[in-house]
Amino acid sequence: MAQVQVVGLGSCTVDFFALVPHLLHGNDKVNATKLEIHAGGVTANNLTQVARCGATTGWFGLLGDDSNSKIILDAFRADGMDTSAVEQVPGQLSSITWIPVDAQGERCIYMFPNVTAAVTPEQIRTRFGAYIKQAAHLHTEASQLPLAPVLEAMRIARDAGVKNVFDLDVDPTYFVQAGLGTEADLAEAMRLTDILKPCKPAARALTGVSGASDLEAMAQKLLAMGPKIVALTAGGEGCVIASAAGMVHRPAYKVNVVDTTGAGDAFMGGLSFALLQGWPHDRVASFANACAALCCTAVGARAMARRDRVEALMAR
Repeated sequence: MAQVQVVGLGSCTVDFFALVPHLLHGNDKVNATKLEIHAGGVTANNLTQVARCGATTGWFGLLGDDSNSKIILDAFRADGMDTSAVEQVPGQLSSITWIPVDAQGERCIYMFPNVTAAVTPEQIRTRFGAYIKQAAHLHTEASQLPLAPVLEAMRIARDAGVKNVFDLDVDPTYFVQAGLGTEADLAEAMRLTDILKPCKPAARALTGVSGASDLEAMAQKLLAMGPKIVALTAGGEGCVIASAAGMVHRPAYKVNVVDTTGAGDAFMGGLSFALLQGWPHDRVASFANACAALCCTAVGARAMARRDRVEALMAR
């Protein structure tokens, strides 16, 4: 396996985007105007943004040997990402998602984790442990995979001095009800986390803070749960990055929004890359915001910019 700066374990999919006039409710029907197929998945997207900014990255875990695995691997290789720790399981299906996107850029997501969610803690230890230990950052998530293998990867990273970058991408209540982990598992993940970015429903559920604008109160409560750095996003309101050193709030960049899918993933990738550079948190926040904004200007979670475009937007 190759030596890379940032590795990741988590959702890695093929996204089927249907462009529709509006999102459906109940027994509604609607004609889609276009179908687009892109590689996606929370952790895979995070890593892609890091790679496009200029750091070396690699995803590890299980894929099937179906046609969708070729889409996933071709996309990784097109971005110069390492695939030496990807294992393909004969006869199994790779992960897919079905994503309707309306005329305003809003969307919903149907997830089919398939073989990617079948990785075990034992496989993490025996097959992927060395890959984790040589990195600077480990990206992982609470979304599609059970927390048992995720926690094993995080423990290995913590023992090796690798920073854990954790994307809490679903409401914890859903995560527990889906049988992907317990409240105790999630609490351990929070304690192992160095850099946390929760989605809005997760941040509200964990902190009890309901005001969308009260990001600083949310951040303070989340820091008390164990993470060293907490990053919270609020769409057009920008983001907050909090740590023991203080709180930084940066506004969002104004762009023409086409599709919001992957904006949070682009933010997380930009955040990870910027922290790798050792930049002050105000620049880190601005860089991550710019990555998120540029991802919204085209369809697909991988509509992510390279570093020169990111810095051009920041300078504009």
